[in-house]
Amino acid sequence: MMGIVKINILVAIVMFLLSLAIFQKLIKHRPLKNIVQRHHRQLDKRYTDALSASNRWLQFYYHQREISQIIPQILYYLEANPALETIDDAIAYIDNQTASSETYQNNLNAFRNYVKQFNTILLSTADEQGQPSSRQISFVTLNDVPNIWYFGTDPEAPKVSELDLGRAAIYTLPTSEGLRITSNRLKVYRTQYSFSDVAAAYQAQVPGYMESLSKAEREREIIFAIELESARIDSRLQNKEITFIK
Repeated sequence: MMGIVKINILVAIVMFLLSLAIFQKLIKHRPLKNIVQRHHRQLDKRYTDALSASNRWLQFYYHQREISQIIPQILYYLEANPALETIDDAIAYIDNQTASSETYQNNLNAFRNYVKQFNTILLSTADEQGQPSSRQISFVTLNDVPNIWYFGTDPEAPKVSELDLGRAAIYTLPTSEGLRITSNRLKVYRTQYSFSDVAAAYQAQVPGYMESLSKAEREREIIFAIELESARIDSRLQNKEITFIK
């Protein structure tokens, strides 16, 4: 009897694990995928107002800088370090601290996953008179470096002269979960790449983009890079900023 019980328990465990594995496979495909997505949309619709309201409390501005992420550090250093007498002293001290390698790598990996959810951005620039303009562009990353984004443009395009001035900011349109990336701390510059150097990345990361350009247009394209010095990640449940180490 004990042997039968043990066999039954073993069979039950195997069946449970097998069922779980099959469910995890099926949930990535229709129709279960559609059911899960519909459930997520219903939850978003039901709780969006509450989440958006709570999200506002995640932001705290001091001298036009959002410092919610470092408030615990500010309080800690003001209490623990007698040399720091003001909030400004504590913020300056925190800014001068170098994040641990492990923390930075975790942040970098998280940002890499965020970036994979986007392939277009709103790029804002300004001309010599300070007149701003924005346009939507497609971008790619190379060599799994998440904070350098590449895009091509016609050398005769009006935005080229503005890009050469280096005044720019970027904004990604929010995902269905409200995730977005923004930055105005960045560098924009021409690269030595030709379109053929980034063609494979466009093929993989921006479906349909290659087909939208003729052979002549591809040969004429010049490739710019957007190098993010820092980026802000916002969603309904988080607000954080990542500074990239050169």
